[in-house]
Amino acid sequence: MRRVLILSCFLWMACKTSTPSPSGRIVFTSTRDGRPQIYSVDATGGHLKRLTVSQSDDDFPLWSPDGSHISFLSNRSGNWDLWIMDADGSNPRALTNTPGADEHSPAWSPTGKTIAFASDRDNGNWEVYLVDADGKNPRNLTHSPGFDYSPNWSPDGSRIAFVSERDGNAEIYVMNADGSQQRRLTNDPAFESLGTAAWSPDGRRLTYMAGIGGQIEIMVRDVESGEPRQLTTGNAPVWKPELGAPINVSAGFSPDGSSILYVGGSHSGREARSELRVMDADGRNAHPLLPHAAPYADYAPNWRL
Repeated sequence: MRRVLILSCFLWMACKTSTPSPSGRIVFTSTRDGRPQIYSVDATGGHLKRLTVSQSDDDFPLWSPDGSHISFLSNRSGNWDLWIMDADGSNPRALTNTPGADEHSPAWSPTGKTIAFASDRDNGNWEVYLVDADGKNPRNLTHSPGFDYSPNWSPDGSRIAFVSERDGNAEIYVMNADGSQQRRLTNDPAFESLGTAAWSPDGRRLTYMAGIGGQIEIMVRDVESGEPRQLTTGNAPVWKPELGAPINVSAGFSPDGSSILYVGGSHSGREARSELRVMDADGRNAHPLLPHAAPYADYAPNWRL
């Protein structure tokens, strides 16, 4: 009997100390039903739901800080504008209307009052802008002759990371939230920084994609020291015209900072195949979030509790 009690106690302790299942909800873009549309799924991969049903392309969703709204991009008006909808996909409306220009990569401020985004409204030159959450008061932050894009707020709202090609290579920069003190964080002429640089919840690290040896790999970099670390190997091929459609890659931390949600993929003929993947923040235990066999693309994920 004593052995049974000891074994039962051991099993109970093992269950109590096992890794908890991830929680929260993830929004992402998928071409699984044809053209790009917005979907959501539980952090465990269950309860997949389509949020937009549009005859145009809807792309790059992002939760508002309080989870009540989702911002996204849409070309419903003929060019790419910034849109917003309720968390269940209802009540979509445009926040920007810039005929002849496009917007890209929206990012909510931690307060939910402001959205940073990239736009080529300045004579075709991509710059980082801010706009109020009601679509009013747009203003240019970067004022650079080189392309600036993919902004992302630090958790405390004091800084914005972004990608810039102002020095010839795509590199990660950081600036104050008002656009001042723009400084380059990466200086890696051997490869280019790709996609958005996403902050860890503690504001100490950034994760981003880099083209390395013909592959798009997930990197993590310490914001203060600039020390980089490569987390993946052979994640997705860098796009070349002969491959057909490019793979849309992105990465970001889980709300608690313990995991990284990212996009990996391959090509099937001339079709791009990308999937959502999750790994520990140190690069271990990578696995797909959703079953994925067909040559469609899941990308641009954003995770909130």
